[in-house]
Amino acid sequence: MTFSILIASAILAVQPYEMLRIQTAGAEEIVGRLSLPSVGFKNVLVVDVPGSGPHTYENRRRIGRTTEVRYHDLFAAEFARRGVAYFSYNTRYTEVDENTPPTFDRVDKAKFWTITPAEKTQDLEHIIRHLRKDPRLARSRVLLLGWSEGSIIASLVAERRQVPIDGLFLAGAPADDVYSTIVWQHSGEASMINLRKFFDADKDGHITRTEYESGDPRARARVGNKTFDDLDVNQDAVLTADDFRLILKPRLQQILSAAERQDDDWIWTNFFRVGARWIQQHRKVEPNRTRIPRLDLPVFLFHGTDDANCPVQGVIDIGNRARERGRTNLRTFIVPDHDHSLEIVSWAVTGSLSEGLKILFDQVERWPTVTGLDGINQLWVVRLVGGPNNSVQVAVAEPRSAA
Repeated sequence: MTFSILIASAILAVQPYEMLRIQTAGAEEIVGRLSLPSVGFKNVLVVDVPGSGPHTYENRRRIGRTTEVRYHDLFAAEFARRGVAYFSYNTRYTEVDENTPPTFDRVDKAKFWTITPAEKTQDLEHIIRHLRKDPRLARSRVLLLGWSEGSIIASLVAERRQVPIDGLFLAGAPADDVYSTIVWQHSGEASMINLRKFFDADKDGHITRTEYESGDPRARARVGNKTFDDLDVNQDAVLTADDFRLILKPRLQQILSAAERQDDDWIWTNFFRVGARWIQQHRKVEPNRTRIPRLDLPVFLFHGTDDANCPVQGVIDIGNRARERGRTNLRTFIVPDHDHSLEIVSWAVTGSLSEGLKILFDQVERWPTVTGLDGINQLWVVRLVGGPNNSVQVAVAEPRSAA
């Protein structure tokens, strides 16, 4: 069965998409898209909370030269198949544009650069109020699905208590503020996460000359076909985070300097599609590390060990802090060999859910039978159960101590 057939059959579970226009504070308008299951609606609504940068209700992207995917179509169809409604929306000052690959959006950059985390939080609150007025959703549990920066905005909404929500599903969540996370991304640790899977044959945490030179040429191409000596900057005969910290130090200084002088164009073009104010304002926002352990609603955290955007140790620390506070409402899933997106790109290309995504969808699907968590602050480390001939048969999880 091809991926196109799988998607077509899943979309049959979705009623025609409904476009909504929602007024926010300051007369701004948010355009979003609601999908409802055609049958078997379980009175659960998932609201996607966009991460960093511009997003649309489609999030259409081009992968490679020819493959295109609308990520929110995938999520809407999978949730509908499980009887769950789904809402996605444009970030402020962002519109769908079919003629601008690879992101297929049009952004009023001058206005977009002015958005603050507080405004994103308020926008989400307006959206929730609007959705809760829909008679079809009146009895629905509202779950926020926040990825990356979206996890920060979702947890802010939960703590503010301006609108009723029932649970948080947070993936790739940074434990620290955005500024600190950017510094970590250039510390060399993130580089080693990306490279160890290709070169660290003996899994000892560093890469020898033999491991590097015998590695897959396609992997070496990812670092510009640099020689081992090019990368061994500190000349200690192994590649470690320290080498990549030294390599990335000038770039980090450029990013932080651009933020200080508020050079939005440089940041947008050379770093990421955000502005200097976004970096500066997020530095003032309390991090997830201390906010999430205070929350008293159910919180589910999903994180891949190969996340090179936000360190996995951060979410483990959040669980430990919650335990110290006597919280029993948190459940954390650590998924080996999964990246920041829990392998969303693989799902988009192959049509097969990764283990991490399957667990996330399964936990949402189980929500109607759950009145809360089971009174245990748990860390679950996902393992794979082998099928015939050692094939992967199913993903399960094992409770572990978070210490």
